[in-house]
Amino acid sequence: MNSRRGMTLLEVTLALGLLAVLSVFVMQVINSVTDLWSSGERRGRGDLVFATAVERFRGDLGALHRGRRGWFILDTYIAEPEEEGQPAWRLPRLRFLAEGAALPDLDPSGRHGVEVMWVVEPERSGTNNRLSRLVRYGQIEGDGVGLRDGGQAERLRRQGDGLVVLDGLLWAEFHAADPIRGGALSERLRIEPNMPVDFPSRIELLVEGVSGALRARPPVLDDEISAETINIRVRGTAPLEQPAYALIEREWVQLGGNFPQLTLPQRGIRDSIPMPHAARTPIYMPESHQAVNPLPGQGRRQK
Repeated sequence: MNSRRGMTLLEVTLALGLLAVLSVFVMQVINSVTDLWSSGERRGRGDLVFATAVERFRGDLGALHRGRRGWFILDTYIAEPEEEGQPAWRLPRLRFLAEGAALPDLDPSGRHGVEVMWVVEPERSGTNNRLSRLVRYGQIEGDGVGLRDGGQAERLRRQGDGLVVLDGLLWAEFHAADPIRGGALSERLRIEPNMPVDFPSRIELLVEGVSGALRARPPVLDDEISAETINIRVRGTAPLEQPAYALIEREWVQLGGNFPQLTLPQRGIRDSIPMPHAARTPIYMPESHQAVNPLPGQGRRQK
């Protein structure tokens, strides 16, 4: 007699139910791993781009001419946005004399001094007129009016022949350890040739920018807000890490809360003005990167 028997309907139902639960669990694990991998890839890509820019920046600083002819200028300039009718804004720039022997891409002969300028300038296209980019310019010393002249620096920038090092920037700062003020960090510093003072011992670079989906499809406001609104709701892709500050049109705000329910503890910061914003207005949440760049010989001027 055959003692084997098939599964009952109840057993089949239980087995299918267990299989469904297991399938859901496996899919959740796969999605979690995929999200972690995607987040890590996005973060790694951003870190790599910034690290590449910093290496080039440090290479230029390492070529700083620290002799009597050497000079160094850190200041800001007024930039006109590409779109007509938009207000001008103030952006940072750094100019200095470098030794051409250390910068063969700017002086293949290696026999000249090279004037270098790192400047943040408005992007030439884009849906957000506050997006900017970090650009490097250079010219042989004595090739026309020097870059110590602010007008020549602006003319060179307007020619548009510089090397775009970073784009998608919403905020950028240079800080120099001012030797005249005991190493205090400053956003403005001017050291002329033959001045009996040293150069900065270090330069700090801070950038905040957006890329990928957070630039192409940034989160948007769920409802219109007034200039006094504190609590907001947004929709869209959340950033990898919620930043301390965000940009809504031309207004900088401080961020609190947790995505997508956010608070705005401070409105109109960073020299911007609180203003109303319509529903579906993009809110740009940048990633922040910072690097400390020491100068050779701690910036001491050579005799």
